[in-house]
Amino acid sequence: MKKFPLIALLTIPLFGCGTSPDQEVQQTQLIKVDNNAALVKNNADAQQLPHVLTIDHARLAAKEGEYLDASRVDFYVNNEVNTELLQENILAGLDLPHRVLNYAEEGEIKTMYTDAEFLAKRHGLTNVQALTEYQQHAQTMVEDTPKAKPAPTAEMTKNYGIKTVTSDYDFETTISNIERDVLSEGDTVWFMNWDYKKQAEKLGEELPNATLLVFGGPAPGAKAMTDFSSIGLDAFGQKVLVFERDGEVQIAYNDIVDFAELHYQDAAISHRVINYRLGSTLKGAIIDN
Repeated sequence: MKKFPLIALLTIPLFGCGTSPDQEVQQTQLIKVDNNAALVKNNADAQQLPHVLTIDHARLAAKEGEYLDASRVDFYVNNEVNTELLQENILAGLDLPHRVLNYAEEGEIKTMYTDAEFLAKRHGLTNVQALTEYQQHAQTMVEDTPKAKPAPTAEMTKNYGIKTVTSDYDFETTISNIERDVLSEGDTVWFMNWDYKKQAEKLGEELPNATLLVFGGPAPGAKAMTDFSSIGLDAFGQKVLVFERDGEVQIAYNDIVDFAELHYQDAAISHRVINYRLGSTLKGAIIDN
């Protein structure tokens, strides 16, 4: 597929409503967010949940000359529970491993996490034992952080905000092409490839090929998170699940506009621009036209 020159999209102003930052206030926010993240990590360690990734939105944005209120999302993993949930619906891999967002919003330090209700509603999961264990881990991780709450689910329906595309390439080539095209844009950072099948095999369990790709653009991401801080839980970094189903290689990813509306009942121009950019990049990487 011939790709639209995506870098041109970045010339479209991605307006936010943030004001000029007070450096002392921001530093205080960063310290408080880091302290909350440390509390979460201590509780995760106590449950033997390995930490696998931190995406520090604010500091990454600062490196690109953009201001963003303090925000970081941390990933923790329980391979046993993950595998059970993925065996029921492989698309649950879009919302695993555990993620906890600590962030500043409207002068307050907050914590948001993905709970079992979110997983069950979005992916039609019914494994009560696995969901209960997931929920216990999630709640225990945030029990020491004030103002912790789960991601909103009132408007959540099955497959909410999930876009899927079938690849014309094999599994490994699909991953390679996506990574190549994402990084070729020049303003992106690659964070992680999480191989669910490999993790399941360590337990003696089976899954189809399924790998979660996590990447992001710190500058456009900062603009998109301005006034929409909590979408950093699901939309930044951007997550793409590459998986095999019914003999086909498919990809699934989150619609950023849908997540802005889920969290804030609103969306910005920046979300639509990034949605278009992400969709065009992914389709260009996996469709052979």
